[in-house]
Amino acid sequence: MKRKLVSAFLLVTMSVGMLTGCGGSSDAAASEDGASAEAASGDGVSITMLNTKSEIQSQLEEVAATYEDITGVHIDVYAANGDSPSQEIAKQYASGDAPTLIMADPQDVIDIAAEKAVPLDGEEWVQYGADQYGIKVDDTLYSFPLCVEARGLVYNKTAIEDVTGKDFDPAAITNLDDLKALLEELKAGGMETPVALNKEDWSLAGHYLTQVYEEQDGTEATAVAFTDSLMDGSAKAIDNARFNSLMDTFDVLKEYNMNSKDALAANYDNNAIAVAEGDIAFWFNGNWAWGNMVDYIDEDTEYGIMPVPQDSTEGNENVNDYLCGGTSKQIMIDKVCSSEEQQQAAKDFLTWLDTDEEGQDFLVNQCSLVPALNNIELEISDPLGSSVQKYASEGKIFEAYTNLPGDHWKEMGISMQKYLGGEIDRTELGTEIDTYWQGLSK
Repeated sequence: MKRKLVSAFLLVTMSVGMLTGCGGSSDAAASEDGASAEAASGDGVSITMLNTKSEIQSQLEEVAATYEDITGVHIDVYAANGDSPSQEIAKQYASGDAPTLIMADPQDVIDIAAEKAVPLDGEEWVQYGADQYGIKVDDTLYSFPLCVEARGLVYNKTAIEDVTGKDFDPAAITNLDDLKALLEELKAGGMETPVALNKEDWSLAGHYLTQVYEEQDGTEATAVAFTDSLMDGSAKAIDNARFNSLMDTFDVLKEYNMNSKDALAANYDNNAIAVAEGDIAFWFNGNWAWGNMVDYIDEDTEYGIMPVPQDSTEGNENVNDYLCGGTSKQIMIDKVCSSEEQQQAAKDFLTWLDTDEEGQDFLVNQCSLVPALNNIELEISDPLGSSVQKYASEGKIFEAYTNLPGDHWKEMGISMQKYLGGEIDRTELGTEIDTYWQGLSK
């Protein structure tokens, strides 16, 4: 069957009839709050940057100020406001205000780069692993791979050991039964609700549900083949072993969830504080969450991230040993709304991030990111990033599904929220997943 994915980018742009053109070539994109990014007088130039990692907004603003002090280039950083990256990018192009630097998900680059982005093959940093981690369309590189991220169960090792009185080795949790036994032991020791689940659509559908596709056998090719079978109706989610295995685990996490009384009122920051301070033991999330935890940690506390334990390994014997992840954020440079001067300024900024000591320090130490490019040799200081780096070095990160439809986390997030809140059961969730994918083939 021919694969026909209608991205959120296309859905939004079709809704306005057609993309409006950007301003003249000397005009830069304006940020959502209307701040002008018009080229400045003198030696400086002003550009904008869309940030789709809200947890590093303040750090990006600080590094932009540092970069302006060094170079005279002003970077106006603004965060996506509640929309998925695909929807935010579409909205900016539709209004003629596309930013110069666009932090996007891989599928967004695949969707629009050939038409909207500047080719980057000749940049200095390409030699450091961009062929592996950047996004190419028709053999042309269009993105700077910002970081490697992976997701699983964030854990507070010290809190677990304090409650159980035993050493905790995450590798000893080899299946769901092991996890349930530990959760019961924690509960008996006084940690009544040892788990936190987020309510956010990106966490539930963009991260948890996506594992169903990625963990079919751990390869992107099989993930695509599986979703193709959902689209043409030859497979049903409810009949899939990996879907049921992961939902079995999700049900256990729900049972011990600190937010179970009103799961859809969960506060993300409170979840971060709870695991950082040891009120809970486990939080489904990724290494990016360290930025939310770091202000509440005890320096003597040990943390890490581990795979989501499952009882069934049918079709993939590595599900309890591997994390899911990849180069989740890519930065591309707009060629439609930005002048050549602004495009060059954006290129220079990306080169600075990768090759300059201050730029590298920003990525690793200020943002707690695991760099995708291999010339950055700074040791990852935060324990979640260090965990991910260890799994990556051992080859234990499943291939990411880089071309999921841009609206997947929004649409499927609604379904996952209904399941989390007890509004639908597993069969109904499976039906909504099937309906979503089948709708893409029409």
